Amino acid sequence: MKKYMIAALCACTAFCGMVANAQSTGKPSPYGKEAVRVPMVAQMANKQGAQSVAITAPEKQLYGEWTILSVNKIDIDTDERAYIYLDFNNGNQVYGCNGCNAINGRFTLKGNNLSFSQMIQGGAECNSITDESEVMHALAEVAKMDLQSVYGINYMVLKNARNQEVMRLRQLNFDLLNGPWLVKEIEGVNVLDKEIQMVIDIDMRTIHALTKCHIIRGKVHIDALKENDVQFEDLKAYNTDCDDSEIETQLLIKLEETVSCKKAGNISSDMELVNNEGETVIRLQKTTLTRKNQ
Repeated sequence: MKKYMIAALCACTAFCGMVANAQSTGKPSPYGKEAVRVPMVAQMANKQGAQSVAITAPEKQLYGEWTILSVNKIDIDTDERAYIYLDFNNGNQVYGCNGCNAINGRFTLKGNNLSFSQMIQGGAECNSITDESEVMHALAEVAKMDLQSVYGINYMVLKNARNQEVMRLRQLNFDLLNGPWLVKEIEGVNVLDKEIQMVIDIDMRTIHALTKCHIIRGKVHIDALKENDVQFEDLKAYNTDCDDSEIETQLLIKLEETVSCKKAGNISSDMELVNNEGETVIRLQKTTLTRKNQ
């Protein structure tokens, strides 16, 4: 267990300062561009349980960052993470990385008909197994798309005019985890009576929590190459003049054990934080922020 820094601090003033950041909206985020081979998830949307999703609000459903998993049904292997970002707020602009160079251009979307145009890329040379030209050629071929969901994860399947799959992408979306929460359970034990408030700010990569005894602060780390990956780092607890800190210590330990998150079954307002063994260590319940009396 890591040692936690305990320092005197006024709880109410500090915690209420979280509110502004909690309401931040989705903006392009500088996720790490590490040399990786995308694991065998490219065909996941073909598994039993995949559901087609109707495009009813494209600005909400498709906006943001999509990691490229495969080109022409072959998992990609690139020097840097390949992705595209669909920006509906700036004249339908698309930008991202083809696995080697930055790319940008425009896209046109009408229903399920999708096409890319004016695509340009940088001039760096790379030695990826998946050549960046394959990514660019696939994007140039796109004529339509299908949106699919597997266990709450969205996949976009891009097809050419002959209805052949040319690219498969996974949505990078942590909006479900963003915002204010109540800690509902720790290791299956209901702790709602402890009134532990938490704010996770994905854009700022921060976590703040307020318990009866401590203010907890830390950083949020996301690995864009792993599904639902989230980790909490540099956690520090600041004492607010309270003798009973057992629950806070347990919360800190379980936050440090967290490696991913997922929706809690069919209860859309709840999220689960999961450890490396796939066990749920913390269950969160969506809430609104309230000022606690000190």
